[in-house]
Amino acid sequence: MNEQNQTNQNEYQNLYDPNYQGILNAPPQAVPVQPKPEVHYSKTEQICAFLAMLAGFLFIRFTLYHETGIFTTLFFWFLITVEVIFVKSSGKTFTKSEKFVIITMYLFSCAYFITANETMKILTTLFLILDSGIFLLGVSSSLNTVLRFLPEALPLSALAMPLSEFGKCFDAVKQSKGNTAWKNAGYILGGLLIALPLTCIVASLLCQADDNMSSLLGNFLKIPPEDLLILVPQLLFGVLIGCGIFSAMFSATHKTILLDEETCEKKAEGCRFIPNVMLYTAVTPICVLYVLYFISQMQYFTGGFTGTLAEGFTYAEYARKGFFELCWICVINLAVIGAIGFFARMTGSVKPLMLKIYSAFLCFCSLFLAGTAIAKMFLYIRYYGMTRLRVYTTWFMFLLVIGFMVLIVRQFRYSLNIGKIAYITFTVMFGILVFSRPDEWITRYNANQYLAGNLKEFDTSVIHKMSDDAWAGLSFYSTDELTRLYNADSMDITEVMKNTKQGIQNDFYDTLNLSAWELICNVK
Repeated sequence: MNEQNQTNQNEYQNLYDPNYQGILNAPPQAVPVQPKPEVHYSKTEQICAFLAMLAGFLFIRFTLYHETGIFTTLFFWFLITVEVIFVKSSGKTFTKSEKFVIITMYLFSCAYFITANETMKILTTLFLILDSGIFLLGVSSSLNTVLRFLPEALPLSALAMPLSEFGKCFDAVKQSKGNTAWKNAGYILGGLLIALPLTCIVASLLCQADDNMSSLLGNFLKIPPEDLLILVPQLLFGVLIGCGIFSAMFSATHKTILLDEETCEKKAEGCRFIPNVMLYTAVTPICVLYVLYFISQMQYFTGGFTGTLAEGFTYAEYARKGFFELCWICVINLAVIGAIGFFARMTGSVKPLMLKIYSAFLCFCSLFLAGTAIAKMFLYIRYYGMTRLRVYTTWFMFLLVIGFMVLIVRQFRYSLNIGKIAYITFTVMFGILVFSRPDEWITRYNANQYLAGNLKEFDTSVIHKMSDDAWAGLSFYSTDELTRLYNADSMDITEVMKNTKQGIQNDFYDTLNLSAWELICNVK
C-alpha cells in the first residue's frame, strides 16, 4: 500500500518536470480533417450548368454588346426557361404570385423586338435582372416576404445569391464527366475554347487580306470581321456571368431560408428608437411652411387647371419650374415620411394617431403638387407638342401620384404589403411606357396635331433625337400628308426615311425589330 502511494506521489511530482514525457507533455494527437461532403448534382442541374455558361455568353453578346431585337428577346426567353426548369426540378410548386412574375419576365422580354428605343431597352434589361433576382429569392423564402422587405432583399438577390455558390457551376460540370456523352461534350467544348482565340485571329487577318473572305464570313456568321476578336473576352466574361446565374439558381433551391421574416422584423424594431415627440416637433415646421407656401402661391399652382399663366411666365418656364419644384418637394416628403415611419416608436403594428396624421398630410401636399404639375405639363404639351422628356416626366408624375395614394391608405391599414403593391404598380406603369413605343406615338401625336391645325409647327429636330420608332410611325402617312409636314419644316421627310431604311439594311442587327420591318415594308 505504501509502495502504491509512493508511486502516485512520484507521478504527481513528475507532472511539473519539464523533461517529463508523461501524458501532459506528450505531443498532441493529430485530429483527422473531415472531408467536406460532396454535393451530388442531378442530371437537370448538370445540364443547367452548361446552359448557364451559354446564357452568360449570350447575355454579353446580345444584351451588353448588341441589343439585337428578336435575338435578345429569344435569349431572355431561353434564360427564363432555364431558371423555371431548374427550380421546377427541385420539386417547387409555383404560387400565383410567382407565376405572375414569370409571365411578367416573358412579356417584358418582348420589348427588345417591339421597340428600337435604347433607353427603354436599357431600363428593360435592369428590370428583368431585378425581376429574376426577386423571383429566385422568393423561391427560397417567400415572394410576399421579399416584397415586404425589399430594401434588404435587393442586395441579397443582386450580390449574395450570385456569389455565395459561385464555384458550384464548375463542380456540376466536373461531376457530369461520369456520363460518356457529357464527357465527350466537355472535351469538345474545351477544344473549341482552346481553338477559338487563334481561329478568331486567323479569320480576322484573312478578312483584312481578302474582301471575298470578309464577305463570306460576314454573311455566314452574321458577325462583322472586326468583331471576331471581341468574341474572346465575351466568352471569358460570359463564363463568369454564367457561374453567377447558376449560383443564384442553386442558392434559391438548396438554401431553405435566405430572407427570414422574423429576423427582418427584429431589425426593423431595433431601428425604432427616436421618441415620437421629437419627430413630431421636427416635422411640424415643415408642415407649417407648406401651408404658407400653398396660400401664397395658390394662383400660380391653379394656373395649370384654368389654362392661364402666372404673370411673367412663358409656357416653357411655367412647366419646367413646376416640375422641378415637384421633384424636390416630393423627394423631401418621401424622405420625411420614410424617416418618421421607420424610426418612430410603435407598439407592434399599432401606429400612433399623430404619426398617421403627419404622414397623411405630407402625402396630400405631394398629391396636390403632382396634380397641378401634371395639369401644367398638359398645358405645355397642348401648345408646344410632345418630346421624350415631357412624356417621361409626365409618366413619372403619374407614378408619384399613385405612390402617395398608396401611402395614404397605408397610414390607416398598417398590414398592407406596400412592397407588393409598389411592385405591381411599377410593373404596370413601366409596361405602359415600354410597350406604347413612346417615340412612335410622340411623333404621330405631333404630326396629327399639326395636320389638324392645333400646333403651329412640326419640329423634325425632335425626331432626329429619337429612335427608328419615330420614322416608322411616319411611314404610315400618305404622300400628301408627308408633303404638308415637309412644308412645315423644310425637310424632305420621305428622303430621310429612305436614308434611314438604307442604313438599317446595311446593319443586320438593326433589322431585328418591329420598327425596322415597318420601315422596310412601307418606305419605297
